[in-house]
Amino acid sequence: MARHAPTDTAMEHHPFSIFAPYQDHLSIRFFTKSDQLSSDDDLIQALGNDQIVSLKQVHGNNIVIARSPSRREKEADGVITDQSDLWLSIRVADCQAFVIYAPDQQVVGVLHAGWKGLVNGVIPAFFRQMKDKWQVDASTVLVGAAPSLCMECAEFTDPQKELAGIDPLFFIGRHAALCSIANDQLIKCGILLKHIERHPDCTKCNPDMYWSYRGGNREAVMKGSTNALMCKLRQ
Repeated sequence: MARHAPTDTAMEHHPFSIFAPYQDHLSIRFFTKSDQLSSDDDLIQALGNDQIVSLKQVHGNNIVIARSPSRREKEADGVITDQSDLWLSIRVADCQAFVIYAPDQQVVGVLHAGWKGLVNGVIPAFFRQMKDKWQVDASTVLVGAAPSLCMECAEFTDPQKELAGIDPLFFIGRHAALCSIANDQLIKCGILLKHIERHPDCTKCNPDMYWSYRGGNREAVMKGSTNALMCKLRQ
């Protein structure tokens, strides 16, 4: 099995080059295993800021709008804001996590997409919300994807049954190309391929760096230990 070499350790500031031109307008943080986060209080302490939004993530397709802090009060897997200085957060331990930014409207969101979320249509639901609320043209949107499972680590019992409705071209035996499935859904929503940037790491291939449910950290993850992707609009 191929191994993806890890990149930097600990929290990364602006882990995606695609957002570099917008650093005056957007802040991004990605917390990893060495940051030892297991609660919203840990996030607040790491950021030095209590203006955060966190979700009760349920592997569904509900997307919410946030304009004030909240802590796991709403069942959803994506959150969007047009308010500055409000940290949006998503927790992951193998699932895909995205920062999604519409620079023309100054709107940003974070999205959690596990394999169940891909089946449930969480990606198109996110962009419908952006379109409905802010008239965002998807072709102008930039997307950054955090480390998640590579295809070789995304093994299922029977992907054609478990990922019902997904094109079987994305399956090889019992493995599913979850990142490619997400990219395909993003592009079908109108995102340009050149506007999608993926962090190269696989969480399971690098268990020393990332919390990984499939990579041996199941008990710790179930107790709350996760990687976290966060972003905020700057004033």
